[in-house]
Order: sequence, then structure tokens, then C-alpha cells
Amino acid sequence: MLTILVKLFKALNSEQSPNQLAIAISLAAILGLTPFLSLHNILILFIALIFRVNLTLLILSYPLFALLGYLLSPWFQQVGSSLLQAPSLTDFWTAFFNTLIGRWSDFYYSGVMGSFVIAILTAIILYPLSRLMIVAYRHKWLDKINQIHLVKLLKTSRFWQLYSQG
Repeated sequence: MLTILVKLFKALNSEQSPNQLAIAISLAAILGLTPFLSLHNILILFIALIFRVNLTLLILSYPLFALLGYLLSPWFQQVGSSLLQAPSLTDFWTAFFNTLIGRWSDFYYSGVMGSFVIAILTAIILYPLSRLMIVAYRHKWLDKINQIHLVKLLKTSRFWQLYSQG
């Protein structure tokens, strides 16, 4: 448990830009909210590597979103089903699923479709929010947190030794 906290604080206090950390959280949301073994998640992993996001934060955030995705999967099914059965989108889905990528995408499953749409919307909302929170943490909260007596005690403990070792 302490090592997870150490990794989280290292990511937040790292030299990486808040954009890279916020993208990691947003990509973790997409990975966690959607079924992991999907074609679009391969693309998300490539994006994570191309944009050099903080992989530690991505890996730490993923289980939280995966748990949330599991809990919300009935709702994802409903959203996906309504999208796939919308009469105005029938021609679009027919054309899309007749392509190779359409067949490989698994979007014909209502759970995959619903979770993907909700995950994209969540990631779009999460990016600016997490970026704001990271900037606020670094500029406002970090100094205040370092002044707390409990934090000063922790700096003399094994927790701080793990943090400073790397």
C-alpha cells in the first residue's frame, strides 16, 4: 500500500508536465471503462506511448476506472443498445460494420459501444479537470501539505525512505 502511495506522489511531483499526467488519467479512464481486450484499447496504448504520458499514473488509475466500469456496465449496455438500435444511425452502422475495422472493433456489442462512448466523454471531461487539479496541487497544496506535522513525521519514516530511493 505504501509503495502505491509512493508511486502516486512521485508521479505528481515529477518533472512531467501536467498535460502528460492529465492525459495519463484520461487514457486510463478509456482503458478501464471499456473491455480491455478491444481493438480501440491497442490504439489507446499506442497513444500513451507516443505522447510519453506517465505510465505509472496510467497503471495506478486503471484499476479504479476498471472497477467503476464493472459497476456501470448495465448502464453501458443500455447506452450502447440505444445507439445501435437508433433508426437514424442504421445506415451508418450497416456501412461501418461492413468494413474490416468495423468487424474487428466489437462495437456491434452493446456493452462495448456504450462503454466506449461513455469512456470518450469521460476522458474529455477528465482531462481539463485532472490538469487543473494537478496544477493546483503543485502550486497551492504541495507547500501546505509539506507544512503539516504528520507529513513531517512521515518524512522520517520508511515511507519517505521508499519515496526518496527511487
